[in-house]
Amino acid sequence: MGRNLRFWLATPDAAPFDPGDAPLALGALLLRAARTDYAGLFSAPATLDAILARRYDLTVTEAAEMREACERVEAAAPQDSLRFAAVLHMAVCYHERLAIALSLIEVTAALGICHPDDPLLAALLQAVLGVHPVDLQSPRRAG
Repeated sequence: MGRNLRFWLATPDAAPFDPGDAPLALGALLLRAARTDYAGLFSAPATLDAILARRYDLTVTEAAEMREACERVEAAAPQDSLRFAAVLHMAVCYHERLAIALSLIEVTAALGICHPDDPLLAALLQAVLGVHPVDLQSPRRAG
């Protein structure tokens, strides 16, 4: 799993991105964030597993297996985290990035890791996932 994605990451301009690789790509991006500037939001590997399970409706075992595949993809990704994020912003549709962002917010809030308004979380969502803050607000009902 993720073999084609690893090759694509090495030369993203050489071939089109396979949308079926988006879950692994986003998981690898979150894993990179967990290992760098945003480690405080991912207190344990189980946090990323919970985010993956929530977003992709996986069991605990399936989520752990997916995280392991994401680890292999992340190891093959560009070392420059900003470049890695930028490449995925261009390749992965906004809807997919927004969906994983919403899962991240729900899981970190449920685990008591951070509040949805936490500035570190907002920075992660904008810088790493490229999600606009206005899209994360609950719609208000008229009346």
